[in-house]
Amino acid sequence: MDELVDTTDLQEGTKAKFFLNMLSLCESLGEKLLFFSPYLAPLKFLERLTVKTKGWTSGREIFVITGGSKSGNQVWSMKGFNNSPDAKVLFGSIKACREGISLVGALRVIVLDVHLNPSVTRQAIGRAFSPGQKRKVFVYRLVAGDSPEEEDHKTFLQKELIAKLWFEWNEYCGYRDFGVDTVDVKDCADLFLECPVLGEDVKFLYRS
Repeated sequence: MDELVDTTDLQEGTKAKFFLNMLSLCESLGEKLLFFSPYLAPLKFLERLTVKTKGWTSGREIFVITGGSKSGNQVWSMKGFNNSPDAKVLFGSIKACREGISLVGALRVIVLDVHLNPSVTRQAIGRAFSPGQKRKVFVYRLVAGDSPEEEDHKTFLQKELIAKLWFEWNEYCGYRDFGVDTVDVKDCADLFLECPVLGEDVKFLYRS
């Protein structure tokens, strides 16, 4: 993995570049970042990339929760990420970060890959919230443009729409209430995305 990190041109990988730019912005404002993927290889790659570019260490600035983590290690990583002033980023597999895991130390969440089960993604994102929480948490679901991921993302949104229509529909709802709106990156009410270094590779932005 370290050899791959050393030979990768970050200008060719928009998701990796987005992640590093987001990480730098979070660091500058003292915010913590959650990074989710259903796959272990991207998590390990970006963890090693973070070590190389930032000089951070696992267990201090970097924390990891995957399905292979023992229960005690998951609790230790959760507490360390939430409570340590040195913590910067937590890499988590979507399925491992479900009920019982609280990661409310984060204000920003990145979901790297499309998971075709919306409820799994929703549960993982929900780890950054606590009951009664009023502060805003920003979630970014990254989809590679002009790639097979776009079709997967459409399927993901259709499943979400069906679930909303089934469980939330009433006589006061119109079909537009369950749609996805396109948003201008330069006027999206997110200072991070409005920053040119982060928004330059964004082809389309949707608010769900």
